[in-house]
Amino acid sequence: MSGLFNNISLKGDKVIWGVVFILFSFSVLLVYSTAGWAFLFSHLIKILLGLFFLYQVHRIKFKYFAKIGVLGLVISILLLILVFVIGISVNGASRWLSIVGFQFQPSDIAKVAILLFMARQLSKYRNEIKEFKYLLLYILVPLVLICFLILPNNFSTSALVFLNGLVLMFIAKVNIKYLFSIIGLGFCSALVIYGVAKIAPEFSEKIMPRSATWVSRVDGFINTDQVNKLAQDYQQQQALVAIYNGGFSGVGPGKSTQRNILPYSSSDFVFAIMVEEYGLLLGALLPILLYLILFYRALRIASKITSVFGGLICIGLMFSLVFQAFVNMLVSVGVLPVTGQTLPLISMGGTSIVFTCITLGIILSVSNDTSDRAYETA
Repeated sequence: MSGLFNNISLKGDKVIWGVVFILFSFSVLLVYSTAGWAFLFSHLIKILLGLFFLYQVHRIKFKYFAKIGVLGLVISILLLILVFVIGISVNGASRWLSIVGFQFQPSDIAKVAILLFMARQLSKYRNEIKEFKYLLLYILVPLVLICFLILPNNFSTSALVFLNGLVLMFIAKVNIKYLFSIIGLGFCSALVIYGVAKIAPEFSEKIMPRSATWVSRVDGFINTDQVNKLAQDYQQQQALVAIYNGGFSGVGPGKSTQRNILPYSSSDFVFAIMVEEYGLLLGALLPILLYLILFYRALRIASKITSVFGGLICIGLMFSLVFQAFVNMLVSVGVLPVTGQTLPLISMGGTSIVFTCITLGIILSVSNDTSDRAYETA
């Protein structure tokens, strides 16, 4: 047994490894507090599975992720199409597939695959995409296609994927004029979707089954009538109660009173329970600091590598992870409408844990290979 562990060596950025273990420790404590022993055991299995994938992925030369990104994009498109045909509905949303008894969300695969693919394209065709027609062909069409396939059942994930793609293009120094045009078109598209769902809900739900939920969440968020706001924003109101209860020092581990009242207290709103139990300092500021450290380390890694592809996947993937974390936390404090996005490495989940670990494994692969100058675009 000791020989087995002697063969295990954690390569790459040690700070990222440390932050991962700290956040997973938070996760175990919070899932036990909010969900109990019944779910804690399965959660531990998922964490171990995630760490297994993280370890295996971080040992791969990052240049191979260029080809993996292309394959992953094709697989993602096929799986996302399958969701419309044989998708399983969970909590009112048909986002899941079940293959040989294993349930997963194809959007989790797509979020990673599209960024790998875009990084490959942006590095390989960095001279050609100075012209908009090539930017459209090589970058925008695949990005919009993935967003379009995710959109009907998961607007927030579709929007995050689109924003992550924009950030990656910005990092790759795509013409800022093009980026502003894309942002404008994206914003107008979102307004059209909201308007159609608001004015013609029956027609909208035939195309996008979750459109009524989106309208309800947006209306609840912008509603200034406190009576209606309490009815429409029940989750966020209860999350704010939890945060208020926590104060500066918290009520103590396992002593949350809101965990049995707040829906999705172990996943979408786990941040509120974390603040309630551990207070502002340990429950809020520490996790925020840890996510910022992850992003800072990614910037450091990217600054040391000459490979355009390596730098893009390092910053792009870490940004997507940290951005999702901040979206989750901002929802809990009422700054953003409810999105259904989990808190990476802390929320209870299945495929989200695995693909978060895969994402970090890719970044660690880059950090382990910064001295390799043998390839630029892989």
